Amino acid sequence: MVRLKEYISYYLKPLVFSTLLFFLLLLTFQYALVNEGIEIYGWEVLSDENNIFEESSLPKKFYKVLRQPSTVIIRALVNHKAGYEENTTRYLYIPQIDTSYFVVKVDGKVIGNFGFSEDRSGHVWYQPFLFQIPEDFKTIEFEISGVYEIGIDFPVKIVNASQRTKYAILHFLTVILIPLSAGLIFTLSIILYLLSKTAGEVKHKVYSSLAIASFLGGVWIFDLFPFPTLGNLHSFLILRKIFTASAYVGFAFLIKGIVNQYFDKVRFVDKLMIILNLLAALSISLVPSNYHLKILTNNIALLLFANAFYLVFVAIKTYSPTIFGFVLFFVLTIIHDGAALFFSMNTKFLSHLGIIALFFGFSYIIVTEYRDMTVRITTTHLKSIMDPLTGAYNRGVLSELILSTEDTIVYVDMDKFKMINDNYGHEVGDEILKLLVRTIKNNVRSSDCIVRMGGDEFLIVLKNCPVSKAEEIFSKVQSEFTNSHELRPVFSFDASQYRGNLDETVRNVDKLMYKMKTQKSDDKI
Repeated sequence: MVRLKEYISYYLKPLVFSTLLFFLLLLTFQYALVNEGIEIYGWEVLSDENNIFEESSLPKKFYKVLRQPSTVIIRALVNHKAGYEENTTRYLYIPQIDTSYFVVKVDGKVIGNFGFSEDRSGHVWYQPFLFQIPEDFKTIEFEISGVYEIGIDFPVKIVNASQRTKYAILHFLTVILIPLSAGLIFTLSIILYLLSKTAGEVKHKVYSSLAIASFLGGVWIFDLFPFPTLGNLHSFLILRKIFTASAYVGFAFLIKGIVNQYFDKVRFVDKLMIILNLLAALSISLVPSNYHLKILTNNIALLLFANAFYLVFVAIKTYSPTIFGFVLFFVLTIIHDGAALFFSMNTKFLSHLGIIALFFGFSYIIVTEYRDMTVRITTTHLKSIMDPLTGAYNRGVLSELILSTEDTIVYVDMDKFKMINDNYGHEVGDEILKLLVRTIKNNVRSSDCIVRMGGDEFLIVLKNCPVSKAEEIFSKVQSEFTNSHELRPVFSFDASQYRGNLDETVRNVDKLMYKMKTQKSDDKI
């Protein structure tokens, strides 16, 4: 009980965020589906070539799994003049239709269609349609063909122009968002693959598995795309096998990648879930017809529930709130779709969006890994170019500097520094060098660069700074530095504009600085 409270407390933020995001998505779909308009309350069957329906009339929404490709022609039962003023633009709104080809006719005239009448091997089941209809009409007819299914999942309505916004929202969620997400997932798979090529042995296995899982997840999303044609019935079956089997193979590699990323060894339950998903994919590849494929995918969909709850358990054990949040969102969509099927709820399926979110969770792994790698590289690089004593750069940074003729180079050399080391010890000498660098940093900008050239000599690059200003700055540094220590240390310096060649500029400013040092010695004689 105590452990449960700890888990809830640790994962509370992603739990709340994922739940709120899920309900926001659900409410957005519901808002787009609930339209004001005249509802078609039923359909009269005019033609049924294979007698797939026993009735002469159908309810406002219906669905049938087909043993063979079939076509029906149905007429809408609707009071088409109710509730609308004259001279009002009206549309026929179809939220979702399961078909390989359909055509809509108003008074015998075609107002919209999907697919090609010649082969009728298209595939659409998730996207909405909106067709403008005449102001005055008598009949609306649908000719619907299906390879393995025929159905109208939500009531068709006649709506006015005010409802186009809801259609646009649903169109975005089902037509635009889906291919966009697939493209992002394919991009993610490429990035993961490239990372695997430069990673160590363990990370190579992780990234390779996740790259394959991402790619297959993108392939699975193709099952949501509207295809006007998939060729003939044989190619239709092959492509749908590829689309649906990819989901389960993708889960197998996803489990493998997550386990290798977060756990020391692969447990029995991990192996079991991987095997079950691979067997599901194998069984899909062996079905002989589109009808059997539909029946099989409906039955083995229970494995998606098992995958969902297994991933929640694994996500908790990763101690990663971000991964847990993505997995939880996926599980909520799976539960929603299962409830929608069981209770015949009038709502859109969301599990594919949950799977998209799950694969986007991979991006967190990439970002985290890239961040850690960048920190390691940056730390190593800084160590190679930083002077550990003073915090200034060492000479190694000179090859990386990008200079312009607007920059000024200042050369600084401590006066009688050997005497300080000899009389007071190297520890005091080191403290004075650190004091010098701190004083310079306090008087220059963060974009300027302080380089320890060796011993007690320093080179300072002042970006976009005239020589006169540089001399003013270092006169102030000289005063602060001398007054900040009881030994009242001093240094010599001089400045020169960058001449286009760093070595030449440094030699020039070094000579000027030594002239200053020599002048000090002459003044004391």
